[in-house]
This record gives sequence, C-alpha cells and structure tokens, in this order.
Amino acid sequence: MTTSDELPATAGECVAMLEELEALKSHLAARQARLAARLEDLQADASARSVGAQVALARHESPHRGTRLLSMACTLVDDLPHVLQALEDGLINEHRAEILASEAEHVHSALRPDYDTALGELLGTGAPLGDRALRLAAQRIAMRLDDQAAARRRERAHRNRRVTSWRREDGTTQITAVVSDVHAAAIMQSLHQRAEALKTQPDEDRSHSQIVADLFVSRLTGQITATHTPVALNIVISAEALLGDGDEPAEVVPMYGGAGGPIPASVARKLVCSAPEMGTRVRRLFADTDQLVAMESTSRTFDGLLRQFITLRDRTCRTPWCNAPIRQHDHITPDHQGGPTSIPNGQGLCTACNQLKEEPGWHHRVLHHYDLDPHDVEITSPAGQTVHSRAPDPPGLIPPEPTWTEESPGHWVLSA
Repeated sequence: MTTSDELPATAGECVAMLEELEALKSHLAARQARLAARLEDLQADASARSVGAQVALARHESPHRGTRLLSMACTLVDDLPHVLQALEDGLINEHRAEILASEAEHVHSALRPDYDTALGELLGTGAPLGDRALRLAAQRIAMRLDDQAAARRRERAHRNRRVTSWRREDGTTQITAVVSDVHAAAIMQSLHQRAEALKTQPDEDRSHSQIVADLFVSRLTGQITATHTPVALNIVISAEALLGDGDEPAEVVPMYGGAGGPIPASVARKLVCSAPEMGTRVRRLFADTDQLVAMESTSRTFDGLLRQFITLRDRTCRTPWCNAPIRQHDHITPDHQGGPTSIPNGQGLCTACNQLKEEPGWHHRVLHHYDLDPHDVEITSPAGQTVHSRAPDPPGLIPPEPTWTEESPGHWVLSA
C-alpha cells in the first residue's frame, strides 16, 4: 500500500484504498488484542479491572470500555482463534469481533471450541452480515450448542432490570428501561393504543410520537406534559450570561444520576426567570472567577454543600475518558493517610473508578494547591502510565490548549 499523503485521482482508487485501509485497521485491531492479552499475562496478580483500566489509558478510552476490550482480547486469544484470524485477515472489524466475543461469554467453556469452529465456517463464506445479523447468527449457534445456558441468560438479564437516563446533545434526554421482552411489549402496546385514541380527537395537534412521549411522562409523574413537571436544577452560569451581557452557554449538572451538559445562555436565563411559575428549584452558581470557591469540612465524608460543590465542579467522573455520572466522592489522599475532607482533596468518581483507585499500583496525587488554580490530579497506573485529570472549566473561561510533555525518554504526559 502506498504511504503517500496524495489522494487518489479516481473514484475507483478511492474505494479501493478505503477497503485496503479497513482491512489494515482490522489487522491492527487483532494485534492490539494480542497485546492486551499479553499485558494480562504479564500482570497475572492484577485484577481484570486494573489491567482493563491500563488498556483504557493506552487507547484513550473509558475504564469500562477498557475492561470490555480486555475481555474481548482474552476471549479471542484463548477461546476463539478462528474469529481472531478472521479479524486479522480483515473479514470482520473490531466491533464485530467484540460482538462475537461477547456472545461467547454465555457459552460454556467446554463448548467454545465448537462455537468458534461454527463461527469460523460462517465467516469463511464471506456472507455480508451486518452487526445485528451477525449477533443473531452467533446466538443461534450458542442456543443449538446449549439451550439451557440460553434460558439461564434470560433469567440473569431479567434480574438486572433497571431504568437509566443519558443526556443527548440536543436538549433532550434518553430514558432507557431494561425490562423483560413481555413487559416491554405490553408497555408499548398500551402507550400506542392510547395515543391512537387521543389522536382522533378534533383539537389534537400533536404527532403520534409526541403523544406517546407525553403519555410516558404523565403516567410516571402525574403531570399532563413534560413542560409542567417540577424539577430541581443546578445551573452553573457566568455572571455576564445571567445578566444578558454574554452568550456563553451555561451548564446543567444533575444531582441524581444521568449526565448534564451545556445549554444556551438564553435558555438558562429563561429557566431562572420562569422557575417560580414552573415550581422548579434552581440553584445558580456564578462563575465570576477562573474557578469556583473552595470549602472544607471537619467530617470524614463529603456531604451537604461540600458534596454538591464537588459534583458541580467535576460534573462527571474525573478519570480521563470515562465521562460516567458521579456516584461517589473520594479523598484523593486517603483519610487514613491524613488527607483532609476538603475541596482540593476531593474528586467525583463513578463507582468503578473509585474501586479501581484502591487497586495495587494505582496512585492519585493532588496537584492543586491554591483555591483559584485549576483543580488538577495526577494519576499513575501500575505500568507507569501518567495522566492528568483537570476539572472542567466553568462557563466563560477559555481553556488552555492541551500539550504533550516528554517527562523522560519515551514517556509523554498530556497536560493542559
């Protein structure tokens, strides 16, 4: 393959190069899988969570994603050599290899060679299977090999039923309910049947989808529509934007799960002004300095306003590339080592990252010493990787450009 940066002259050459590069990406993904599995072999005493987090740092992924990539790598190397070879040969991409490896987790170890062989034969046909078709084919193979295991999988999944939310990038939030397929069918049937009945009313101007969404809200909250639902908001906004002299977006930070994000300054001003009418409680934090002010507590735990302050400052888990909602408030220097319960020594983490911090070989160090300095934490992994975790800037502050610094030969650190 040519290494020139010059682009092809014809459409046919473009397509051919795209296909060639896709095969190369798959080949490199297979190499990464072998390296990740090798890393686990070299750190046999470390937990999968610790090794997965190191894979995540190296690949600039979240710790959860790193653990999944490590699991896929070990499954491919140890149990699915035919699938790994298909990835290396460019027959499938990394995402589809992960699909097949994840389905293998539900197959008994004694039956995985048969599962791998059947998949190898399927992939060898060159059938153009998309993600869903490939997953369904893998599930059929697994069910043929072990019907009882498939039944137990359904039982486990039902025990893990839950409801979660995730903020989209357009001012809406996606609420996901994991329930049994039977209950899901009943819920959707009930919503759609009622929506069809309401749609026939002469004064109804909402679309069918809008009616379904409003019914979903009303049945859960007792409110007629989403716009009449009282909520508690935490808005971080610059003084200029609040007073109408600036257009810097504000930041909504939820306190009970989910993920926040920026909202237009005009929307933030409207929320603040209309809060009494809507029955909405709004906590406004003014970012009129480079950083929010600091607090301290004599308690050993982060609670009350101190806990809320850390949540509002950090917004999401402080581990680089994680972005999960904050679930726990952690002493960077542990309490038993004399670490104070203070803003500089506090950070918001998700549950998994807080547990990872206690694994052997992981070290967090506070680099923040003055209240008006950006809050910065240095994280070092068992393999010697070092990254900086810097709290997000409040609205209105232009962050510095990130730079890479070589602290020692071959050892680079990303800093802002």
